[in-house]
This record gives sequence, C-alpha cells and structure tokens, in this order.
Amino acid sequence: MTLGFLFTLLGYATGAAVFWWRARERGLATEGMGIIAAAAFFGGIVGAKTSQWLVAAPGALATNPLLLADPSTGGRTLVGGILGGWLAVRYARRRLGVTRSTGDLFALALPAGEAIGRMGCFFNECCYGIPSSGLFICYQHGANRHPVQIDMAVSAALIFGFLLFKRDKVTREGELFNMYLLLFGVSRFALEFLRERTLVFGSLSLAQCISLGLAAWGAHRLIIAPQKSVGESL
Repeated sequence: MTLGFLFTLLGYATGAAVFWWRARERGLATEGMGIIAAAAFFGGIVGAKTSQWLVAAPGALATNPLLLADPSTGGRTLVGGILGGWLAVRYARRRLGVTRSTGDLFALALPAGEAIGRMGCFFNECCYGIPSSGLFICYQHGANRHPVQIDMAVSAALIFGFLLFKRDKVTREGELFNMYLLLFGVSRFALEFLRERTLVFGSLSLAQCISLGLAAWGAHRLIIAPQKSVGESL
C-alpha cells in the first residue's frame, strides 16, 4: 500500500468518524442518519471520480465504466465529490422522508477528511502545482513545483478549526454548512491559481467556476435567504 493510497483512505475514515461524532453530539446518531452518511460517501466517490475522468479522459469512462470502482485510477476531485454527495444526500433524504437539514453534520467532516486526504494527493503526485523556483518546492511531473496539495491540506485544517469553534454558536440549522461552502469556495478559487489547470472560461478553470458558485450559494444562504430556507441547505 502506497503512502498516497493510505492517506486517501485515512481521509475518508476521518471524515466518516467526524460525521458520526457530530451526529452523536447532536443526538442524531440514528440508523437513518447512517444511511444518509453512506449515501453521501458513495455519492461523493462517484462524483469525484466521474468529474476527474470527464475532465482528464472523457472517453475513458464510456469505454470502461468499471474505472469508477478502481481506487488506483484516481478520482479525488473534491468539487465533484461535494456535488455528487449533495445529490446523493438529497435523494436519500427524500426516500427516508427526512425534512430537517443534515448539512451541519457534513460541515466539519468534509474539511477534516480533506486535511488528511490532500496529503494523499501530495504523495500520489496528483492535483499538482505550477512550476516554481521558490524555496518551498517539490519535484513532481518532471519539474520543480509549488506543493499546492499541502496548501490545500492546511487550508482545510484551518476551515475545520474555524467551524469547530463556531459549531455551538450558530443559531440556524444549515448555517455551519453554508459557512463551509463559502470558505471552501473562496479558498479553492484562490488556490487553483497555484495548480496546473485547464482554462475553460477566460482565465478560470472549471473548478474555479464551480468554486465561485459554491461560495455564492453559501453566501446567499447566510446573508440573503430567509431563515426558513437556510435550514434546507443539504
């Protein structure tokens, strides 16, 4: 087992553990919540792998759909994972008849898992940075590069720390998750400038466009949307 694969597994395990800890803390550690967590997990994996393959090798999945189940073929695109997980949670909630927001349970789990999982990206040499001649560099893909994966791990850890501090101070359901969307979207948008990326809209990558959308959605729910709708974030 490589270090990259180990840290990726640890990232998933950490996210799951933090989710369940938060559910128990709020008295929501039920069988139904476990089903919702499982839906988020598998939806996130499918979303992450599908988005990565659609961008990197759009014909690969059509030729071999079983790539989705192969952990050695990459697929740790967090933006796609968030969208895939969100869709899966919405579907699971509807099937179970759950009407209250579950987003706050994921608000801490996602950055906790990313903080560790990004080290898997570093050792796997995926999500690599732009060529750099600074002091803080690593050698990946034939060049000295900025280790943006470590920046992302640190950013996720800081978001986790901030939301951990705020978790008992929020006054509305869904507020913590909307804070996460805002913070993740802004930080990911900025850090993308330090990554090798394919431009799709002017000087922006697809991940940056989606990150702006996530940040705007989080800000809208926090600032503009009425109190009732804020609780329907996830």
